[in-house]
Amino acid sequence: MDPRLRVKVGRQANFEYEIPPSEEKEVVWVGRGAFCQVHLADSQLSRRHCEITYEDGRLFIKDLDSRNGTRVNDVLIQEPVELKGGDEITVGSHVIEVVWPSPSPKTSGLGVLGTNAAQEEADKKVRALSGQRLAGFVLEKIIFNGETSVVFQARAQETGKPAAVKVLKPLESISIEDQNRFIRGAKHSARLKHPGFVQVYKGGRADGWFFVAMEYVHGKSLQEVVEAKGGALALDTALRIIRQVLAALQYAYENDIVFRALRADNILLCEGMKVKLTDFDLVKPLTGRRDAQVTRVMDGSIQVAPEFAAPELIAYPVVADQKSDVFGAGAVLYYMLCGRAPFSKKLPADKVSSAFDRKSPKPEAINPDIPKAICEVIMRSMTDYERYNTPKEMLEALDAAVQEAAG
Repeated sequence: MDPRLRVKVGRQANFEYEIPPSEEKEVVWVGRGAFCQVHLADSQLSRRHCEITYEDGRLFIKDLDSRNGTRVNDVLIQEPVELKGGDEITVGSHVIEVVWPSPSPKTSGLGVLGTNAAQEEADKKVRALSGQRLAGFVLEKIIFNGETSVVFQARAQETGKPAAVKVLKPLESISIEDQNRFIRGAKHSARLKHPGFVQVYKGGRADGWFFVAMEYVHGKSLQEVVEAKGGALALDTALRIIRQVLAALQYAYENDIVFRALRADNILLCEGMKVKLTDFDLVKPLTGRRDAQVTRVMDGSIQVAPEFAAPELIAYPVVADQKSDVFGAGAVLYYMLCGRAPFSKKLPADKVSSAFDRKSPKPEAINPDIPKAICEVIMRSMTDYERYNTPKEMLEALDAAVQEAAG
């Protein structure tokens, strides 16, 4: 994968920023200026504090004559310095960790997928699909590259209609259960015909590739919007977004579907602030449906985002129902109004049950401008036993809280 910068200490703790290869984008600037790709709300930073380049599999940082200097592993740098995974960068009041496997100096393009030769070969095979046809779609170019999958901008062969096609990488680490879950998620998601969901056209296996073809959407993720803002969104903006999220989740619930993947980077904001939820790998039928038992067999090893996920979704995903989506909605609203997720990205690998012991700071402690009634809705949505039963119930409570706050 491409190297990432993870904020360890500072107002924007837990945020992550990907550093793309230099041929995809010019140097990445870090600073307090809104034009910086890594924009940090920190008065101790210069507007353009330092820059980072990623070229030929090597990562470098250079101070830009900043006011307070740039430190790498607590050493003030004077000349460009090469960065490795685990290095810590100190700029102003922020400490940033470099998250990156040991790079291979001869790889570039989509980034290094670890040092394993099989992983690099899988990445090469996926890139070779650009310009090819798959399941009735022409794959034009890669628009997203993840650790286990890529998303192509594509067009339907017959109609020319734009689409997005997600393809699993041929990695040994992807199990048969993962592949089946991928296809099953596409199958169930195709039933979600609601403006709040990216429309899934079809999914399956073609020419040896596991794929999902879906609606192509122009927009930015909620994570990108919040990071670009450098902090909390305005209350009316956050409420407008979460109302649409809850309406989509309620539709899924009424159609016996649990989304299970609500987090900031899976919420797309389109023109006119219209919301669309995406990433359907974890979609499953509610317990009690005839195909729920098949899903149960495949759910032993799913991976979710702990910073937004309900504890039962982390520890016992097979029992997760619509209330786990309610929890995710509360966590997303917290994120929008506080500028940070309520929980850490990390949990002890050998003690996932610790997810039930997590505590988040109260939202009003981070952003005193949030009305008390709305804070109460957020915190209740993330409780274990008093959580709202359905997205609709949370939406009704939120609307009542807004009226109360208005006086």
